[in-house]
Amino acid sequence: MNLAPPLATTHNGQAETSIADKSAKPLRIAVLLGDAVNLDSHSAQVLGTFTERERVQICAANANQSSVHEQSSLTALLGQATTAIEQGKLVELKFNDGNLPQSLYLLDGLRAAKLRLHAHAFIAGFAAGNETTDVENAATVANAALAAAKRSPAQTVQHQTVANTLNEAFVALRQGVTALAARTQAPLKGTTGIKQTNDTNHQTGYWFSDQHQARVLCLNLVAKTSHQADESRNLNQSLVLTQGTQLAAPKALVDENRLFIPISSDSINELKAKLFQLLSSLDIGAPDTSFTLHQLAFWFERYDANAPLALVLMAASSDDLKLEAKAMLTALENDAVCHHGQHFKTPAGSCFTAKPLGDSGLTFVYPGVGTVYANMFNNLHEYFPALYHRLEGEGDLSAMLQSQLIYAADVKTAANMSLSQQAISGVGASYLFTKLLTQVFNIKPKMALGYSMGEAAMWASLDVWQTPHAMIKATENSDIFNHAISGELTAVRQAWQLKDNEAIVWNSFVVRSGSHEIKALLPEFPRAYLAITQGDTCVIAGCETSCKALLAKLGKRGIAANRVTAMHTAPAMLVHGQVQDFYTQALKPEALKPKALKAAAQDLPIRFISAAQTAPVTVDSHSIGRAIADTFCSPLDFSALIHNATEQGARLFVEVGADRQTSTLIDKISHAHASQSTANAATAAIACNAKGADAITSLLKCLAQLISHRVPLSLAPLIQPLSANAAPLSSAVSPEGEPQ
Repeated sequence: MNLAPPLATTHNGQAETSIADKSAKPLRIAVLLGDAVNLDSHSAQVLGTFTERERVQICAANANQSSVHEQSSLTALLGQATTAIEQGKLVELKFNDGNLPQSLYLLDGLRAAKLRLHAHAFIAGFAAGNETTDVENAATVANAALAAAKRSPAQTVQHQTVANTLNEAFVALRQGVTALAARTQAPLKGTTGIKQTNDTNHQTGYWFSDQHQARVLCLNLVAKTSHQADESRNLNQSLVLTQGTQLAAPKALVDENRLFIPISSDSINELKAKLFQLLSSLDIGAPDTSFTLHQLAFWFERYDANAPLALVLMAASSDDLKLEAKAMLTALENDAVCHHGQHFKTPAGSCFTAKPLGDSGLTFVYPGVGTVYANMFNNLHEYFPALYHRLEGEGDLSAMLQSQLIYAADVKTAANMSLSQQAISGVGASYLFTKLLTQVFNIKPKMALGYSMGEAAMWASLDVWQTPHAMIKATENSDIFNHAISGELTAVRQAWQLKDNEAIVWNSFVVRSGSHEIKALLPEFPRAYLAITQGDTCVIAGCETSCKALLAKLGKRGIAANRVTAMHTAPAMLVHGQVQDFYTQALKPEALKPKALKAAAQDLPIRFISAAQTAPVTVDSHSIGRAIADTFCSPLDFSALIHNATEQGARLFVEVGADRQTSTLIDKISHAHASQSTANAATAAIACNAKGADAITSLLKCLAQLISHRVPLSLAPLIQPLSANAAPLSSAVSPEGEPQ
């Protein structure tokens, strides 16, 4: 085998590697992304202290036109860089990426730690080799690099790409470092045949890993020779990269293509004046001129969180912003909006209410089973990397979201999830959005309730249960979810006294009908049940034939859910005790603190409202377990639950989880209730996610409505990227140690 100098070489069919002696200390070169976005001020300051004689520059900026056979290969230069790094020097790799100058800084990993530098990634090993048998050689080189790094193929994700020039190789290296820093397992530009070691196409989106295990990337570069006499030969290079403790900077939530402008005031007239000012500033610019970050920052700086009124404009461009501002001006002239409190919203997300509901009745609503969907919010981590880092440190984030199913290559996989898998993933989605709203945006609910199994998500998400992550494995292995009320439906078989050879064909149907009409017919159909009452619709479940016969007699069409679950039906009462035991969990000590110890209004305990009782649930293990079991096993009257919550002061309902299962239902129920009530309490329901819509846009629409209702929240995640020369927001993490 022909090997590329100057690294240690062997000639017995083995690839040349960066470490000749297998007993040698593994390579650990810290790599930092050298750009103003990802390099925080501390790192930039420390790197700037290296004197000129302590620096080594390796440039590939002008190497685009010559092949790696006519210049040093990347691995050869890394060999030289390693020697310089061992001498205590800082190495800077300079290259062009899309004609933009870029840099990577390399230094000894131990020295980086002593200097308190958080690396974006580490180079742990590399190898190179030439051979005519391309596939075999590529595998040999990759294995040699992994052996040098002391990493096994089983814990490694491999990317293969063509890099015919040194500059292309540097660009690929930067992309690999970025993928690790961003925890984004997306294909690198120009990659071919991207496979994991188990030979399945890897997921895009968030790069999930086993808890406390570092992500490992084996970057395989292939250089096609340009020499006629050497046409069948390739140079194969492999680099093993491991994740660092520095996260890539979060993407900006608002920018020139996703405009979000909050405007506050003491009066409607003042709001109009500010809108005219905004329109004037837009008219000054040339046609199609982008709304600049400086202009965005100006409006955020003028925003007063304590003002009694506020509106938000959302748009995708300056031209769209003009249309939104003009639509808002028209709305502010409308008597229904200005004097009768009618909420104003546009499809783009702009909104205003002249009678804000405030946060005194802010209620988090947790959806039930069946709301999760394929690839849900798969780009959310790019905007909140620190949140994802924190959550994966607290528990198995991949298992919590059932990532292997939700983010599978075949979108049908998510649609075929079992009840237990849907339950776990649904709770995971609610848990994620709860932490996003409460920890990132500092939104504090006063009450909480759940739709069906959403009650379990409520307790898991709001810092009540001591070990909510332990419920994942328990749910996966639960006889309740897998057999009794789903799967083979053993509880139903027992209730109906069926023989083993008698089949159960179970289904549920959504029907637009009042509950009284259905209840009147139930005695005729003992194997059909009224499972859920929700506004002007109901859900019946049971024997498919019986349900269809009931619908025919009712004279109504039903929409089949094609979901096998006996929750909220009489057979479920047979497992009531098991369900109660399952959800009787140890509580966090802070959840048990009496109200007297929580003097500040914002620290008062959340009132948890259950469908199983009128009074708020007492926060103790037994009461919580019993309430969940009662809700789980009894017919669910969601209308009564919302009425009860409203009577207790709930006004602003925020759906926390995947899609928007409950928001439309709550609006219908609340409006019907308000028309019948003398109190005529105004309410509103808001979802923070919607299937089929961009996750960030949906989130911003939710925040916009909360702002218009004058709910206190932190705008720092939106404002910070707009600041000039701002350091990355929460991009540096300080774990106890890098996972190995």
